[in-house]
Amino acid sequence: MKDSEGLKFKSYKITSKKQATDDTAIYTIAGNLSFSPGQFVQVAIPHFGEATFAPCSDPNNKEFFNLCIRDQGSTSAALTKLQVGENIKLRGPYGNGWPIGNLIGKNVLLLVGGMGIVPIRPLIYELLKYKKEFKKISLLAGFKTPYHVLFNDDFLAWEKKLDYLQVAVEKGDKNWWGKNCMITELIKNHKLDSKNTVVLMCGPETMFPFCNEVICNTKKIDKKNIYVSMERRMECGVGLCQHCNIGKYYVCKDGPIFRWDKIETELNK
Repeated sequence: MKDSEGLKFKSYKITSKKQATDDTAIYTIAGNLSFSPGQFVQVAIPHFGEATFAPCSDPNNKEFFNLCIRDQGSTSAALTKLQVGENIKLRGPYGNGWPIGNLIGKNVLLLVGGMGIVPIRPLIYELLKYKKEFKKISLLAGFKTPYHVLFNDDFLAWEKKLDYLQVAVEKGDKNWWGKNCMITELIKNHKLDSKNTVVLMCGPETMFPFCNEVICNTKKIDKKNIYVSMERRMECGVGLCQHCNIGKYYVCKDGPIFRWDKIETELNK
């Protein structure tokens, strides 16, 4: 795969690999990747193509970074077969990160669905680093089963560091330590200050309308105080291919972080 002007790839070495689930691997990659929480990179593998992933490590770490890769197609399937000692080729980061400056002095509510924990994890590192700048930091997360909970050890550690944390699964077992319900139930049972709370949400696009119905109608949070991380197929990362458009917006250039009042009306166009 040839590098185009302004879209140059750089090779990094894989130093560790953790199999999180049967189809999901978490890679530790040596090197300094300067990124803001919420941004993404394009990862390439010869003869297959490129795929988009959000770094999921502490953005202040200059020695290594993490990528969480799930087998969801031919390219990502090939990437999950990479092993320690091999090189991985990527370019970026691209896009806009979470609006951390807008959160100062506010209550921050993080909502996660499944793989949505990936772009939220670097944000949590950043929020905890500057914790005194925010009022209350809460995290509500939902997964299918305990088996699908990514970064389980992090959740247990965050429970002691964040002001409020609840993790739910749709179907638990006798060893499950969290709740058994949908994430919308977690939201309904969580007390919110409607005038001084900013919501940051990441997960399947189908969860946004259901969660925001509760947030806006029941909890009375203004749509201008809700931010979502969108996922669409991104080929170039810089708005050239136009594959990732949502109405008048391109996820790669205008996102992937959008304010809900701006992106909601574009979703069905």
